[in-house]
Amino acid sequence: MGVHDTIKTANSTLRTLLATVIVAGAGYAGYIGYALYNEPQQRLAEKQAALEMAENELKIRDAQVNQLNDKLARLEVAMRLLKVRRRLARLTVLDQHQDVALGMPVSKIEFVEINDEGQPIGPAKQFEIDGDQVYVDYLRVTFDDKYIERSDLDRATAICLFQRVFGEHQQAAEGFMLDEVGTRPTAYARGTPMSEFEQKIWNEFWLIANEPERAAQLGIYAAHGSAVSMRVRPGAVYELELRATGDITIRPETPPPSSSTPGTG
Repeated sequence: MGVHDTIKTANSTLRTLLATVIVAGAGYAGYIGYALYNEPQQRLAEKQAALEMAENELKIRDAQVNQLNDKLARLEVAMRLLKVRRRLARLTVLDQHQDVALGMPVSKIEFVEINDEGQPIGPAKQFEIDGDQVYVDYLRVTFDDKYIERSDLDRATAICLFQRVFGEHQQAAEGFMLDEVGTRPTAYARGTPMSEFEQKIWNEFWLIANEPERAAQLGIYAAHGSAVSMRVRPGAVYELELRATGDITIRPETPPPSSSTPGTG
């Protein structure tokens, strides 16, 4: 092989090597360029995904907080309602003396239903009972807690109907009638007609009390009779109040005289 051929071969090899270097360099440059462009995009996408995940978690937490706030608000309403007391009646001991023939004290009382301001809203009724411990029995209706929490118009608080008043030495059946079943309790008479809802309850009280399905349809948790009693003193005045739970309390309105008549506690 001549010198010319050797030079020609060397040039060809050099060109091939140079081309290879150029192609490799271009490929590397392309890789570097792609990496420089793609890596920030990938990082941006990852950050965007992380941000979206954080936003979703925040929305979930906000929803949970809102649910808890709603529940707390309902519970606060329920607690306020449970503390609500409605004045229902006033019981005054007009006279109390020892009956020799009966061998027991006899108490003359006056019972009148009142409004929340303490003003009479019905006729006062007077009774003589055997003994110095007075019992007042009544029908009571309590509603499911969810209605109390919602401040339901008809079922936010318990309702009751006075039945009889009697003494410790008398049977309940011998007691004096107060309100009549099927009529609206005087304490709820605020100058407006009785709602159909209330009328249905009082008209069908014992059916509702004995049939859970019927009670559930009306949102009633329980319907039954109850009684409250107090050993009374002459000259004392007592108020009967209704709580949202359906319990009636009786407590002195004015202090009784310091002295007590024979036979009183």
